[in-house]
Amino acid sequence: MIPRERILRALYGEEPDTVPLFEIEINAPIVRQLLGRIPTDALDFYEVYSGYGLDGINFWDNFRLVKTLDEKSFIDDWARMWSIEENEVTYYVRGIIDTEEDFEKFSPPDPFNYDRLDRLRKVIKNNKYWLAVVGGIHDAFEIPSQMRGVNNFLIDLYKNPGFARRIVETSVEYNVELAKAMIDLGVDAVISGDDYAYKHGPFMSVKHFREFIAPYLKKIVDEVHRRGVPFIKHCDGNIWPILDDIVNTGIDALHPIEPQAGMSLREVKQKFGDRICIVGNVDVTNVLPLGTTEDTVKDVKRCIEEAANGGGYILSSSNSIHNAVKIENFKAMIRATKKYGKYPRI
Repeated sequence: MIPRERILRALYGEEPDTVPLFEIEINAPIVRQLLGRIPTDALDFYEVYSGYGLDGINFWDNFRLVKTLDEKSFIDDWARMWSIEENEVTYYVRGIIDTEEDFEKFSPPDPFNYDRLDRLRKVIKNNKYWLAVVGGIHDAFEIPSQMRGVNNFLIDLYKNPGFARRIVETSVEYNVELAKAMIDLGVDAVISGDDYAYKHGPFMSVKHFREFIAPYLKKIVDEVHRRGVPFIKHCDGNIWPILDDIVNTGIDALHPIEPQAGMSLREVKQKFGDRICIVGNVDVTNVLPLGTTEDTVKDVKRCIEEAANGGGYILSSSNSIHNAVKIENFKAMIRATKKYGKYPRI
């Protein structure tokens, strides 16, 4: 079975020949170590994903630099300040939409500027190993909250809901069109990356989530489905209070079921496994960066035992392969999935 088919069967709740492997991101320093050289374009990343046996590859919509502040910081085209640190990771600093007047002057990026899709286009054209190619977008929370600053945006939900809704709608309108462009280009699935929760619970009340986030997430899901493509929702944190609402938007899969946030893979599978595909949740906080290869194999076997039976499961880390992950543990995770993830399962 080719990797693309393996991923799609799992996304639609079926059993492929073996449990698929997917990561939403492998950080550039890890790619450099695996590749043995500095990655310079999308095909270098593709070489790592395909060469190490993953079944899919994801590319996010990149922000664009619009103003350089100094050698390490810049402002992007969504009015957000970023800092590039020594570990080669770009960190969000703050938003620069401080007032409604600032927003009135703001012009959002053009979703029809298909230069933003160059990496996807190149990988789809050169997909000789038939990986599932996934397009990464955002939905109703991350961009608005980062434009305003998370605390300011959450206060807006109470004190200035009309302003909050305008920013949300701007983000969603852009991401709907971006998702359509990605699908027209040929992606096999779309994933949305907004986090809605801390480790102890959602950022906002359930009431506000249902009013300001869920309807807009559903709008994007519906548009993706109209194009015949499955939708994966990424969300870290403890999302139990809002999980029914997320699933009810019609998503096809949920990633990553974060164990450190009290998200039980077994329980999510039992409650929602007949409605959605489960993607996760090998421990990337303790096991992959700090544990042994034996710890890694044990955790992979746990995930497969808890979620693989009956299909509709894709194995991945509980977030992404970040800079602190041990290379030997990442490789052990892949080997163990290939060894213990065979179907049919008892």
